[in-house]
Amino acid sequence: MLPAPLPRALRSVAPLALIALLVLGACATAPEYLREADEDAYAILTRAHEEVTGEAKVERIGGSAGTLRQKLEAELARGEPSTLRIDIPRALDIAAENSRDFLRQRESLYRTALSLTSARHDFELRWGGGGTGEVSGQGDDSAAVRLSEDLSASVRSSSGTRVVASFANNLLKSLVSGGAGWNESSILGLSLTQPLLRGAGEHIVREPLTQAERDVVYAVRNFERFRATFAVEVVSTYLSLLEQLRNIDSQRRNLDGIRRAREQIEALYTANRRPLGDLDRARQNELTAENGLLNANNRFEAAMDSFKEQLGLPMSTKLELDPAELERLGAMAVTAVDLEVEAAVRLALQRRYDYRTARDRVEDSARQLVVAEDALRSTLDFSAAVQVPTEPGKALVFDWSKVSWSAGFDLGLALDRLGERNAYRSALIALDDRMRTRDELADQILQQVRAALRDIVTRVEDWRIQQNAVTLAERRVDSTRELYLADRASALDVLDAEDDLLAARIGLTSATVDYSTSKLRLLRDLEGLAVEPRGLRFDPNLPLPTGPQDSRDAARAVRP
Repeated sequence: MLPAPLPRALRSVAPLALIALLVLGACATAPEYLREADEDAYAILTRAHEEVTGEAKVERIGGSAGTLRQKLEAELARGEPSTLRIDIPRALDIAAENSRDFLRQRESLYRTALSLTSARHDFELRWGGGGTGEVSGQGDDSAAVRLSEDLSASVRSSSGTRVVASFANNLLKSLVSGGAGWNESSILGLSLTQPLLRGAGEHIVREPLTQAERDVVYAVRNFERFRATFAVEVVSTYLSLLEQLRNIDSQRRNLDGIRRAREQIEALYTANRRPLGDLDRARQNELTAENGLLNANNRFEAAMDSFKEQLGLPMSTKLELDPAELERLGAMAVTAVDLEVEAAVRLALQRRYDYRTARDRVEDSARQLVVAEDALRSTLDFSAAVQVPTEPGKALVFDWSKVSWSAGFDLGLALDRLGERNAYRSALIALDDRMRTRDELADQILQQVRAALRDIVTRVEDWRIQQNAVTLAERRVDSTRELYLADRASALDVLDAEDDLLAARIGLTSATVDYSTSKLRLLRDLEGLAVEPRGLRFDPNLPLPTGPQDSRDAARAVRP
């Protein structure tokens, strides 16, 4: 049964209404497009984070207005610089907000999700439309105005079938001889194309989408790996700065002791109780200590500037570190790690995000090899089309008796496949390369874990040695000074004892910091650093991991 014709009044306004609908539908604003992009990308990232980490979270980009860096720059511009006091958690928060490296990684993650929206769009219903208007004529004999609009919808299935529905409408009006009215005509079309050989099959058609989905998972893994690595770097730098501050304080106290010893020697020399050589040696040691303190301060200032750059802060910012962080670090137990090398390597290979991605990329190359092999085949496409015109002068009143249709096959023989041949050979090479990369990374992880475990053992022993060295050095300084005052020791003995005490104190601080950073790096190498869902904070007191992470199928991570 044919559909009833539209009323005349509706037929006369329908084409113009269609034009207005197309114009209004294409008038989305830039902020609306931005909001849509964020909604799609953040939904993808939330799902991918949940798949990779088990937590439904997302790192948002933008929002740079009012950052700490901008506030500090404004203060500096007004000539009102303030001192920024930070402990380790605050340093991690500042880095998450201001670090250029962290922001670039976050933006790269967002762009990967944005690419997936484009890949998905190839399998969604896609609309197209537009319109034209022109006035034409020839001399004084003819003049006419023509309006046309078109609307189309296309969709592509996972098997490669492409269906396109289109509607076109034309309005023509003569501007001479009285201009009788609008001459209207429309046509409705439907076409279908289905590959049968090359490019057929879901595994071939969906490969770009499959790869885009997996790329998002890889990007999330890479971002999580970067967060843990960057957090360890920030903490290590902070502790290194505190170590330098402690060493500067030790050198300052050592200088004070050398000065007191020099003053005592000078007094004894004045009383003719010490030779001039002792006094010259004391003065020389004092100058050496002053120079060492000056160089230590210079190195600290340079390291502090690097730390500001790492955090993303202006170079003119005045930073004040929290010495209590080093006290808290010193209060932590320095103990050996009860983990065998084989078990640690097995844990690392099970948990490491970068190794899991390296394994998955081998699968990617295997799939891409199948696609490259498919491209060597001939093409054979089935196509069909139907077009329905309207009755003469009656827009939107379709004449179903004049339906035109067509169906056929399009064959393209594989006579010239040089490009495809080269792509197939390159895909084979890429697969071998990905397997080598996976194996190479496994060897690197083995090396890293073994080195980290050896380093922990060394740091524990070094800490014990340095602790005993400080106790002995303090006892030696006290006894040497007493012996010197009793003329039973030389000035050289006193100065040597002071130098040894300084070295022991610096060594103990260094051993404490080295142990802490070594343990953090071991946690990082085992992918056992539990960074909070957002930002860079983490609990350094968590125990070492004991089992693999939950690793589900990456391809399911971001599918709707």
